[in-house]
Order: sequence, then structure tokens, then C-alpha cells
Amino acid sequence: MMPLTPRSHDLDDLSAGPPPEVLEEIAVAWERAQEPLPDGLDLHFASEPTLGRAWGELRLDGELVTSIPASEAIAIACGDAMMALAA
Repeated sequence: MMPLTPRSHDLDDLSAGPPPEVLEEIAVAWERAQEPLPDGLDLHFASEPTLGRAWGELRLDGELVTSIPASEAIAIACGDAMMALAA
């Protein structure tokens, strides 16, 4: 008969944080997120918890220019939509 496996993990085995490669990915993502958007636009996120909705807002000098779907806002924040935004 095989011994039973404990239900909880030994907390002493946990490291002090994410592995170095994850920390590097976080650093790269942070740098990319700090790059300015074209034409001085700022990206903001907004939500309406009672509706369970979230969206992005592009602002210029603090004034709302347009609202965009959350998926597009995330793509812009991740640097995946910069070419489409600049066009």
C-alpha cells in the first residue's frame, strides 16, 4: 500500500517570490506600459461593478476622447495594438 499524500503543501518550500524569468517578464511589460501613446493620448480604465462591465477610455489633456472595449484597452496597454492606434 502506498503512503497517503498530505493535503497541504509544505510552506517552507515556497520561494520568497516569482522566479527570475517571471520578474524579467514583468519588468519588460512595465517598460512597455510606460511608453507614451501617439498624439499625447492617455489610456484609462473604467468599470461599472453593478453591471459587471469594464472598458477603456482614451483621454487628451484629461478630456474623454473616446471609450473603447476592454479588450482593445488591454491590447493597447500590452503594446499589441500600437500600430493600429497610430494608423
